[in-house]
Amino acid sequence: MIHTLHFQLLAAHTLFQRTFLKHIHRVYPDLLPGQPKVIDFLMRTPSACQREIADACLLEPPTLSLILRKMERAGLVIRKKTPGNRKNSAVRLTAKGKQIGEKILELFEENEQRLCRGLRKNECTALSKALRTIFDNARKEA
Repeated sequence: MIHTLHFQLLAAHTLFQRTFLKHIHRVYPDLLPGQPKVIDFLMRTPSACQREIADACLLEPPTLSLILRKMERAGLVIRKKTPGNRKNSAVRLTAKGKQIGEKILELFEENEQRLCRGLRKNECTALSKALRTIFDNARKEA
C-alpha cells in the first residue's frame, strides 16, 4: 500500500463507502447512490432548503435535484416551495424516510465501529478532529 496521506484518505473513503453500501443494500436494496447521505443530513436537519443540502452533502445542485426527484417518487421526502421564494424548496423526510433514516444512522455507527476497531477513544477523537481540519481546509480551497 502507498503510505502518502492523499492515497490513504482516498483509500479510506473508498473502502468506508464500499463497506457501508454493502450493508445498506442488504437492508434497502432500492436506495440509490447519494440517497443515504441526503437522508443522513435530513435526519440531523429536519427541514432544509435544497442549497443547504447540496452544500452539506457536497453535491452539485442539478445532481441533488435528480436525487430528490427519485426520493420523492419513492415516498422518502416531501418538497414544498418556500413562501416568497419560487426557486427554493424546503425538503423534509416523510415517515418512511425517517424510518429508513433511523436504520441508516445505525448502519453508519456500526460501520464506524467496525472500521475503527483497534483505535482507542482518544485516537478516534483526534482522527475526527484532524479530518475536520482537512475538510475545512479543502472546502476553503474549493
